[in-house]
Amino acid sequence: MSVSTKILLFAAVGIGVTCLLGSLHLYGVRTGRSVRERVISSYDQFESLDRWEDSVWPYLNAVNRAQQAGQDTEPLRHAQEALVNAAWAEILGHMENREEANLLDDRREELTRLHDAMLQWGDRVAARVRAEPEGSALSSALEWELFQDYAQHVGVPLSSIRKAEREELDGLRLYWNGSFKRALRVAGLMTLGCVILMGAFALGILLPLRRSLRTLQATAERIGHGDFDVSLPFMGGDELGLLARTLERMAGELRETFQEKQRLMKAEAAELEARWYSAMLEDTVRARTRELEESMKKLEATQDQLLFSERLAAVGRLAAGIGHEINNPLSYILSNLRFIRKAVEEPGTPSPEDRQDLVDAVTEANEGAERVRLIVQDLKMLSRPDDLALGPVDLGSVVRGTAKIAAQELRERARLVEECEGAPLAWGNAPRLGQVLLNLLINAAHAIEKGKVDQNQVRVAAREGEPGYVLVEVSDTGCGIPPENLGRIFEPFFTTKPVGEGTGLGLPVCQSIITSLGGSLEVKSEVGRGTTFVIRLRRAPEPDQSVITPGQA
Repeated sequence: MSVSTKILLFAAVGIGVTCLLGSLHLYGVRTGRSVRERVISSYDQFESLDRWEDSVWPYLNAVNRAQQAGQDTEPLRHAQEALVNAAWAEILGHMENREEANLLDDRREELTRLHDAMLQWGDRVAARVRAEPEGSALSSALEWELFQDYAQHVGVPLSSIRKAEREELDGLRLYWNGSFKRALRVAGLMTLGCVILMGAFALGILLPLRRSLRTLQATAERIGHGDFDVSLPFMGGDELGLLARTLERMAGELRETFQEKQRLMKAEAAELEARWYSAMLEDTVRARTRELEESMKKLEATQDQLLFSERLAAVGRLAAGIGHEINNPLSYILSNLRFIRKAVEEPGTPSPEDRQDLVDAVTEANEGAERVRLIVQDLKMLSRPDDLALGPVDLGSVVRGTAKIAAQELRERARLVEECEGAPLAWGNAPRLGQVLLNLLINAAHAIEKGKVDQNQVRVAAREGEPGYVLVEVSDTGCGIPPENLGRIFEPFFTTKPVGEGTGLGLPVCQSIITSLGGSLEVKSEVGRGTTFVIRLRRAPEPDQSVITPGQA
């Protein structure tokens, strides 16, 4: 409830209490006035009755004097009748101001009978007086008799009426006193109750208002002293509650503004400090730059020397590895040349069979020399992998020719198994595929120890793979490749052989050749059980199909 609503409610209660007190006062005034009017009416009625009763003896005296003087008594009777009628009219007029309808009816009947009795008594008096001789005074006995007649027919009812009026007047007096006392008591109680009610309302409004105002004043003083971390209790939904929420929101905004100002001041101080440190750093950097330039010159000289040394070591490793790779075809060439020389040095004309053997030996020596030339050219494969002449390749012929060259390395280590019958033609370059197979066969031979030919084998199998491709598998039963080296065998210059026995270019060159042919080279190995290399090549197109270039694979 808002403060304005409380004030309006307080005002409404005050107005209601005032109206209630006014109504009670008005009711008391009206009741008092009614009682006062009834009392006055009763007194007036008493006066009228008194005048009525007081007119009896004057009337008798006036009639007696008129009789003695010999005058007519009829005017006196009419005057008495008029007096009685006037008094009766006044009495009826006083009775009309009263509020008791049933009581008025009974009293009116009594007064009417009394009025009639008064008129009848006047008539009887006039008749008795006329019966007396003229000029004679009324005797005392007659006067007493007339008075007794009045007392009997008028006085008794009049006394009864006066008694009733007296009792009513006493009752009104008691009622008036009781009403006054009750009015005083009710007025006191109502006044006390209104004071308590208005005091309770005033305290119910004033105390929370003062408490809220003190809280707001204390909060405002805290904010004025720079304490913005304030939290006001809930003060309801009135104007003070709205003011409290507004003050709390203002404190929050001031706190955020103050924090932002502090942050900006810190940032400004940090910026100034950063500038100072930057200036110092620039000086330091300049000094260190001069020192680094001198150090860089020394390092460049040292690096040149290290690169030269590394280049010499790489050349040595390449020379040793390449010599090992060339040694096999070279020994094959030399053995054929020795055979040719021996055959030529023999006297006589060679027979057709010997001539054919010489031709075969020359052909094989030529193939060995070609292998040596290709081995030397394989060093360029990493930089020029696409310099190839592609065409259909008979994998069986390539495998058989390569097996002859590697036979010397495999002879003392394992049995060579060839499974290439019925293999489809592959799309590639026969010398390059021969070089790849030769490297894989030599690596397979080196993975097997000498002297256990019956227990080990090297298998070369060519078969049709997924649609459009041919698979060549070279597997051995050698020592296998450790898992930590399996992911690095295709890195250039990586080798597990001793220094001088390998360059680390064999498998990278093989992968480069197969990739340039549009295929892939994968390896699977398990330590102690052997290794399998899988060459995946594109199948050679049929004569009625267009040739697929390596870039379209």
